[in-house]
Amino acid sequence: MMTQNLKDEIFKKYKIDPNEILIKGELENIKDKEEIIYYLLKGYELASNNYKKGSITKSSYASVVILDDNSAHFGVNLNNTRCEISSVCAERSALIEAFTNKVQEFKENFNYTIKYILMANYKNDEIFWSDKITPCADCLAWFNTGAHITSSTKIISIKKDEKLYLDVQSLETFLPLRNKIHYTFDCFDKDVKITRTKEAENTGLEDDILKELYKKTLDVFKNNKLSDTSNQNIAAGVLSNGEIFTAAKVDFSKRWFIDPLTSAGYKAIEKFGQDTKIDAVCYVGLEYTITETGDKNFDGLINIKTLGRFNTKFANSNTIVLTGEKDGLFAAVIGDYLPNEHKFIHAYKIK
Repeated sequence: MMTQNLKDEIFKKYKIDPNEILIKGELENIKDKEEIIYYLLKGYELASNNYKKGSITKSSYASVVILDDNSAHFGVNLNNTRCEISSVCAERSALIEAFTNKVQEFKENFNYTIKYILMANYKNDEIFWSDKITPCADCLAWFNTGAHITSSTKIISIKKDEKLYLDVQSLETFLPLRNKIHYTFDCFDKDVKITRTKEAENTGLEDDILKELYKKTLDVFKNNKLSDTSNQNIAAGVLSNGEIFTAAKVDFSKRWFIDPLTSAGYKAIEKFGQDTKIDAVCYVGLEYTITETGDKNFDGLINIKTLGRFNTKFANSNTIVLTGEKDGLFAAVIGDYLPNEHKFIHAYKIK
């Protein structure tokens, strides 16, 4: 249990006065400030231990998930190998720890909300703040659909310019379209409208090109017989180098499937190689998640993880993301789903 003595001890160790730590961004309750700083410093120490004793890569992160009952739950990045499938980030590790701890506590049903996600990383024993640390696309994919997380959940780290400060951002800053509800639109005529976000208006892609992309993706969706195990059909399309590539979701089981957006992107990449330029992606689907308002979001559960990978290579923040609405189509850009200023920079180096 955290006491004032424990807080004072760690503040003395790192020679900081919490009252002098600035806050940039948002914070719901200023009385949490000392506790947040304390747990961020404990996170730094955990990341240090992970680097020195556990992680096989020369990067180590720690995260602390704080729930609405003020309980704190810790996690570190786990890299069994450099291979993606055997690695998990600190944020997801902490989320699993929080869930596991709550499962052990509950008597009948339990419900909680994640209030803060604290992020820390280890560079050396002298620097306990971070220059640039944001959730990666894999973690944001979890946050995009998490049952115990809301758009107002705060993501916090210690940073420094001239002075130390808490960088506080709401999840909606990282996932501004998290609760945007899309539909499978299937009523084409010459007057079908495309609603564009401000950023999508200046991409240079004409409506006719986007309509053709959606039509071809919709056709794959209608003819897909490979997702009957989950009964949550999805199809995706990619416009690359002037050509359209499509793919359908393939179920191996209700849990395991092939993401069609990844498949469509691979088709383009295999053809064009390093010259691949992805100008637009399209998602049509029945898969859904329950939003904070209790609605079913039938957006095909746009794969934030895959968008993040495209955004690091072959695409950019201005790449169109096309989905359906009740009465037409909706065109946003990757930058609307994953704001470019929070683009995660990997710093992994294998030992």
